[in-house]
Amino acid sequence: MKQKGNKKSRKLSKQAQTIAKQIAAENALFNTLSYCMERKVLCRVLLQGEKWTQNRVWMILQASREFVFVLRATDFQYTGYELHRLTDLADVLPAPELTEHYRLLDILPPENVPELNLESLPEALQTVATKENLVMVAHIGPDEDTSIVVCGHFEKLGKKKLSIRELDPNDLAWSPEPIKLSYEHLDMLCFGTPALLALAQLAMPYDAYIRSVNESVTVPQNMEDFEVGTDLMEGENEDLFDIDELMGTEDNSLPEDSNSEEQET
Repeated sequence: MKQKGNKKSRKLSKQAQTIAKQIAAENALFNTLSYCMERKVLCRVLLQGEKWTQNRVWMILQASREFVFVLRATDFQYTGYELHRLTDLADVLPAPELTEHYRLLDILPPENVPELNLESLPEALQTVATKENLVMVAHIGPDEDTSIVVCGHFEKLGKKKLSIRELDPNDLAWSPEPIKLSYEHLDMLCFGTPALLALAQLAMPYDAYIRSVNESVTVPQNMEDFEVGTDLMEGENEDLFDIDELMGTEDNSLPEDSNSEEQET
């Protein structure tokens, strides 16, 4: 009995040490990100699973214990925004010499940099959706088969999941059905990059695509106001609301979900 107790104690001790190391590593990353953000210092970043030759350059805009919002820099120019989970970062190294180089070359960040609510992912995505027509989201799985990268238009956002209509970058065609993705599985968001801006110019505008599909749909007599993006969602959609309804409105707050609140209580 004593030997079993000792084995269990050692196992718990190893688990505690592993958790402590993880917390220490996350604290170190957060502190470095906060330092770079406060000092406005560029940093070199390595993501989990990448080699040191794949490090990227970021300007840290916002950081929380869960997410980091950055302005990425490539070839001495700022090239769009990214949102990452802190757990996907392997290493962050301040680069003051690179910061000085950017300053001497008079390379400045864009004006009107968006501010996201990193404490609420739905609200953060809502801010992006009202400003950007085309975004890229990704889920990073253990291998390529379980990972997903989607370029498209945020169609609906809810409290637990999102709906995005994919744009195929090869033939510039919109997907006939939207893709649902849980917030728990969203690991990266990218928007405002030269590639996405170019795709948005080349492809059929999202609004025009929706109108063309709605005009070609035969509406059954017992259905009214049948529109792509609202009634074609599979399953219950009480948790989702239409992003396009937010465009041009003054109040962009998330709608109250009385049903979900009653269930939680």
